Amino acid sequence: MVVLLSKKEAKQISGIKIHLAAYPAFEFVKSLRFQFSDAIKKGLLNEKLLNEAVILQGKIIETELHIFAGFESMIFDFANLNLLDTTVLIHQDIADEDIKLFAWKNVLYQTLLSSVSSDYLDLIHSNINAKISSDVANKLYYQSHLSEELLAKMTGKAKNTIAKQKSRHKPPQQEMSISLFEQVVGEADDR
Repeated sequence: MVVLLSKKEAKQISGIKIHLAAYPAFEFVKSLRFQFSDAIKKGLLNEKLLNEAVILQGKIIETELHIFAGFESMIFDFANLNLLDTTVLIHQDIADEDIKLFAWKNVLYQTLLSSVSSDYLDLIHSNINAKISSDVANKLYYQSHLSEELLAKMTGKAKNTIAKQKSRHKPPQQEMSISLFEQVVGEADDR
């Protein structure tokens, strides 16, 4: 059974650690070099706000929280982890073998399958600016829109890298779509 850790229970936790069965997956994540790591190192993103989105999953052993999922992000940091501000799901009856599999499923999903290719930073730039509101952008990266310069700083790439990608990735030509009605009328005219 899985339950949400209450604020009252969070205050009773005496320590937090990575569950032993999940430790190899944790070490793997910490060995990775993430595309946007410069964004965190240089303080270009609101790390505190982003940490509020983290959902930890773990098991309580005696009075300690043993985490086995939620550490997949490059911003996961024991030193700044506050259980009162974090969503924690507690698995009450889960075996170590299941924890090991659970940890690796999350690692693969969150790191490998969610990774972004640096060959398409221009599309990230265009699409995020088209979709994100300026108030949300301000809260996340302290600017009303994502400039090419800021994206370049976040990824450790040169600004002209994004400009070159934009010239290579021309927007696809929209195909002229014909409605079903137009197709039927056209077929009738052909008779």
